[in-house]
Amino acid sequence: MKNYLKFNKKYALIFLILLAIILLIGTSYALLRSSSRGENTYVMNVGLLEVTFQDSETNNLNLENAVPMTDNEGMNQSNELTFTIKNTGDLAAGYDVYIEETSTSPEFKTVIRFISNKNDTGYNSPKTLSEDYYIEQGGVLAVGESATYKVKLWLSKTADNTYMNKTFTARIVVDSYQTNDLRANIKSQIISNQTDTCQTYVEEDGITYISGTSDCIDFNYVWYSGKLWRITAIYPDGTMKMITDDTITAIRYGSNVNFYTDESNSSYIYQWLNEDFLSTLVNSENIIVTDASWNVTNSNASSTSEISTKLEETTIVTVPVGLLNSYEYYKSYQNTNYGSGYLNIGYSWWLLNPYSSLDMWYASYNGDAYHYSPSNYKFGVRPSVNLQSGITINGGNGTSSDSYTISGDIETITAGTTLLNTRESGEYVNFDGDLYRIVAIENNTTKLNKMDYVRDSNNIVRTKNFSSNVTYGSGDSETYLDYYLNNTWYNSIAANYKNMLVEGTYYLGTTSINYKGAICATASNTVTTKDCEKTSSTWIGYVGLPRYGEMFASQQESGYSSSSSMWLITPNSTSRVWYIGTNGAAAESDSPSSNLYGARPSINLSSAVKITGGLGTKESPFEISL
Repeated sequence: MKNYLKFNKKYALIFLILLAIILLIGTSYALLRSSSRGENTYVMNVGLLEVTFQDSETNNLNLENAVPMTDNEGMNQSNELTFTIKNTGDLAAGYDVYIEETSTSPEFKTVIRFISNKNDTGYNSPKTLSEDYYIEQGGVLAVGESATYKVKLWLSKTADNTYMNKTFTARIVVDSYQTNDLRANIKSQIISNQTDTCQTYVEEDGITYISGTSDCIDFNYVWYSGKLWRITAIYPDGTMKMITDDTITAIRYGSNVNFYTDESNSSYIYQWLNEDFLSTLVNSENIIVTDASWNVTNSNASSTSEISTKLEETTIVTVPVGLLNSYEYYKSYQNTNYGSGYLNIGYSWWLLNPYSSLDMWYASYNGDAYHYSPSNYKFGVRPSVNLQSGITINGGNGTSSDSYTISGDIETITAGTTLLNTRESGEYVNFDGDLYRIVAIENNTTKLNKMDYVRDSNNIVRTKNFSSNVTYGSGDSETYLDYYLNNTWYNSIAANYKNMLVEGTYYLGTTSINYKGAICATASNTVTTKDCEKTSSTWIGYVGLPRYGEMFASQQESGYSSSSSMWLITPNSTSRVWYIGTNGAAAESDSPSSNLYGARPSINLSSAVKITGGLGTKESPFEISL
């Protein structure tokens, strides 16, 4: 029996040149750069992609005199076709690679078997050409990235004499198109923005760390779940780490340096991140890596300069939400001075791992890394998550003013129909001409925190004594913040907005250690703030303040240059009240009736409030009405 299979790469060359011309006509970003044939290679450009076929004695698929064989024989043959696809353009590219038969004997497709291998990661299971002709479907390459494929074909053992004395020809087809894959677009931005004077990344162990100054890195912003994030690292498996652009709250790290889940003494930061914060993330099981690994190994540093030493992997915690560790923070400014690194926001915030058995690392307001006691200090919290691979973009260009939006996030609004209480914690709202942020949905009402301080007619922060004692609502004159907010400031609100307000319940639990004590009757390690029995100490009224440990209860003005500290509503003890200092950390005031601090009011809106416009972002806040 003389059966033979011919796979002629000359067809691939001709077709790919034609394909590039078609892409040039139909796609504005496609460029036909060149095509050439060497003695042992074929090189051609398809849209954004350069395709190179390696041709040698062992790398060909001209299977003349082929005989039927088993899958095991076909997979173990040495005969294979090798080709490389490289993105030589300046945009991220998506692509499909498949085998297209060109012969006059299409019935061959039912007996042609093949396997493929990408980047030497192992061959896949055999496929029949008539059932699945794709070598790669939905491939993605960032600028400068390449992928090498190997393909083996054979005639199935089921082929009979019907196929004698016939020829089967086919060609490799590569279709390229602009992709909305987030990883590829971010990586392409990293590469295209890198210059001699503007460093944007460093690579280590296959990890791409975004690293540089604020003025050089304005391409890694992502808007997700009502919060603005920064991509900090891209991993070989396509996952990406990101951190919130600002501190979300400020609390103690824990009673010791451990980031752990021991129910008898779980760390406060662990609980807050993976209970309170995680519950605000939309569709988290399909967007973030829920079993992410976090390196919390002691840095073993003898000085702060030694955070540049790569961490060992002695202590790993698997959990959805964490923080950046000291080494990851160092990588963010490795190309520059720590003070100008793009993650320096002018506030102090916790890092994940210990400095020693007594102290934790944190990023200071000046951008350097220092260490302090986890139980004595209450720095800001910037949660970090790992995005799953394959996350796609809905819109945006990655800049601070037009951040990427991603598929799977909360749906867009229907103006005039969508209720405000169906939205997410973090989204922005225009209330009476000022910018507010959704804190939570409580009893169908929408709780908002004002983004900026209450100011006077000269735009100066209006500072007041907290109240006549540590209990909010006990003040009886304009000297006190609680009285002022619920009288003078409340009455200054325009009538159409004032009509949206409803009285809210503000919890006044006294807590000096665990943030849960601010809202729960008992600060349990095993019961969340949403499920716990609430404290009976409350105040009911129209205008309150953020609570210690609450979402967005941290400094929001202008970093360490802030002109004032700000009051929180939570008592620390019978004589002290919590406040947020100018470095973004929480502290306790021992003179609430005489210290003068600013305020960011907290209000509750009716369940009938509707969204009439806007996107819910800082640049385009929701417009609302009854």
